[in-house]
Amino acid sequence: MTAGDKERLLDLLANAHSILRSTLEGIDPELRVHIDTGWQIRDIIGHIATWDREAAKSIRAFQAGTEYSIPDLDEDVFNQQAASAQRELPIQRLFTELEHARDDFKAAVQEIPPDQFPGELLYPWGDERGSIAHLVEYMVEHDAGHRDEIEKAIRASRED
Repeated sequence: MTAGDKERLLDLLANAHSILRSTLEGIDPELRVHIDTGWQIRDIIGHIATWDREAAKSIRAFQAGTEYSIPDLDEDVFNQQAASAQRELPIQRLFTELEHARDDFKAAVQEIPPDQFPGELLYPWGDERGSIAHLVEYMVEHDAGHRDEIEKAIRASRED
């Protein structure tokens, strides 16, 4: 992978984050997005930050010649526990965490030497391996999916 490829991945992460921030600008973080789970926008913010941190841990473990995955992962339980823990945070702290988590993810990508880019790492959810590029692309899609959910909830709240 070339320096240009790495820059493309960093740009993808930065652009996805910028679009998310724009979507979140001036909206009520308490707005409910998921009826079934009760998740609000604030929960999705924390969820994205959590997974950015987990992706960064996998990349850093790979760089160190080891592997990282969340032990005994039950994704639904993990996500709900993370959301519950973050509900206690003041909203400004949650937004700060979102920024720091994305910065940490980008730094992990930036720190990978070019000779390690073609390798396959264990993704944090533990049952999949792939390239750093695929992990970044997957996480950008993850952002977009949640951003779409947020936008849908915002539209629905305006129709009420």
